[in-house]
Amino acid sequence: MEIRITLQPKQRESIKASEIYPIEFFGGAKGGGKSYAIRARQVLRRLKYANTRGLIVRKTYPELLANHIYPFFKEYPMTVQWYNRSEKKIHYPNGSTTEFSYLQNTDDVYTYQGREYEDIDVDEVTQHDYEVIKILRSSLRTTNPFIKPRMYLTGNPGGKGHAEIKRIFIDRDFKPDENPEDYHFTQAFVTDNRALMENDPEYIERLKDLPEHLRKAYLEGDWNIFTGQAFSEFSKLTHVIKPLIPDKDNDHYLSMDWGYSSKSLFAAYLHAVVPMKHEGANYHRDIAYKEWAGNQKTPDMWAEEIFYGCKKIGIHPSRVEPDSAMLNTNTDGSKSIARVMEEKWKELNGGVNWCRFNPATKNRVARVALTHNWLSLAPDGLGYALVTESCPYLIKSLPTLIYDEHKIDDVDTTGDDHGWDGWSYGLVKVKFTAVKAGSYTIKTSEYKGKLSLAGDGQLAIDPKAFFKTLH
Repeated sequence: MEIRITLQPKQRESIKASEIYPIEFFGGAKGGGKSYAIRARQVLRRLKYANTRGLIVRKTYPELLANHIYPFFKEYPMTVQWYNRSEKKIHYPNGSTTEFSYLQNTDDVYTYQGREYEDIDVDEVTQHDYEVIKILRSSLRTTNPFIKPRMYLTGNPGGKGHAEIKRIFIDRDFKPDENPEDYHFTQAFVTDNRALMENDPEYIERLKDLPEHLRKAYLEGDWNIFTGQAFSEFSKLTHVIKPLIPDKDNDHYLSMDWGYSSKSLFAAYLHAVVPMKHEGANYHRDIAYKEWAGNQKTPDMWAEEIFYGCKKIGIHPSRVEPDSAMLNTNTDGSKSIARVMEEKWKELNGGVNWCRFNPATKNRVARVALTHNWLSLAPDGLGYALVTESCPYLIKSLPTLIYDEHKIDDVDTTGDDHGWDGWSYGLVKVKFTAVKAGSYTIKTSEYKGKLSLAGDGQLAIDPKAFFKTLH
């Protein structure tokens, strides 16, 4: 029996890396030959190591058929006679097997607990919650001393698993229980696929004609812009500025989202609403300039941190725009989270009320729409809403949010939406005044106004004067 396997350089590089690293991710642009690499790797591993088991996973059965089972038979015709249709499994003559499976729902993965595989390959991994990968990895084990179990992942930017894949393989931002040496990334580009370039030279031109966010994701493999992204207009260039503390005369307020458990998060933001004027047109700019984010702290603990954080920079917020859950009286009749925080603030403020909670907004879809308004560009070329670098959690999490596949005008709640929630509860209560789009000349110049150091090493400046320097 002879099986010929032809690998392109990038495919060979990725498959070689998979022999070294426990989890190899071959990802990036569309058309990079990633699915072919999965099938080639399965054949190589199954024939090299007798009596071993491999698994190929896609999201749905039609995708599994079209992208792997049928191509497998075309590329390796002899495997048709070894295929068991009811098992969806290829039985090689040496006792090895390649199984094909699909996981349409996250909970389907739990049926794999207790099974054993030497290789688990997940194609289009970003279509899945990362929980799927963690559970599947627990099935990687063997009693064969000659083979090391490996997981092989492929995928493009976008999808519900985008944020975690980007965190681990692109940003290499690891959690305490993750070993950086376990993870390796090989970037795929469409130009790596010579066969595709020769057989369909116009394919790359079709990718270039896509809308910008799709072009960047599919052609360039850009992990910062991707299909399905809820707030694709958010950009560090136009929405993130250096740390500052706006003038006290502006309207300063707090907004927050409640979370306590290790799988949740509390996120609160201190905003200032700055009146702006451009060529006779008036509008508001919202600047979020201080952030509190974390979990497993009680309401009075957060109240104390926020109180002293505001005191340190000399700001007294006028109100709190909260998560509606913070206003609910607990089922045991105990005080609401908002009430606990208000009372703590009163205690810290010498018995005088310090800040009150406003009624909450519950309409998420409206909040999504208004977020788009605030992220649109004002006449000076910056966003109507700005965030300072002192809000790192919001800056990191906002670009990762995707639309809900069932509620197309809402953000997927399985994503890391606590920062957006905490920040946007405030935006919906601020009057949004957009200036009609027109032709503006954007100029930049150095700010020469008075600067002074404030708490946490931030700069205290007058935003009105600061933004005038942009005209």
